[in-house]
Amino acid sequence: MASEDSCAELLVRLSDMGSVMKAVKRDLPFTGSRAGLTLLVALGRCGPLRMGELAEMFEIDQSVISRHVADLEERRLVERTPNPRDGRSWYVRLAPDGKRVTEELLTHVRHLLASTLDDWTDEEIIELSGLLARFRTSFDARRARVAHNPRTPHPAKGL
Repeated sequence: MASEDSCAELLVRLSDMGSVMKAVKRDLPFTGSRAGLTLLVALGRCGPLRMGELAEMFEIDQSVISRHVADLEERRLVERTPNPRDGRSWYVRLAPDGKRVTEELLTHVRHLLASTLDDWTDEEIIELSGLLARFRTSFDARRARVAHNPRTPHPAKGL
């Protein structure tokens, strides 16, 4: 079982990763917002999603997602298509320019990571990737348990 001391160190390292991700996003050749960039990558990874699914994925209000999608739509990076099963909802998908931009950005990041991690072995990178995936799975499982058991204390806000 994880000790609170080791988790305190993990918290520091996760905070460091937030700074790393911000720096990576700042260095990208993308003139839109960071939130828009994140939406493009999510749509590239997941395929078309409903507005509500995007809001849920990023844990933000649907009106905020709508503003970001409208900006990306105006830039011709995403398209909204009606939900064929429910005329009241829309799917958001990458437009051709959005696919191109997303692929270019991901290629840029892969090159950046490869040059930054040039003293790492592929095995170390794969191990870190696996551990991060396991961390995400554990975190999501805990959140699901908390959602189903309201008596479980919620984690501190703002972390």
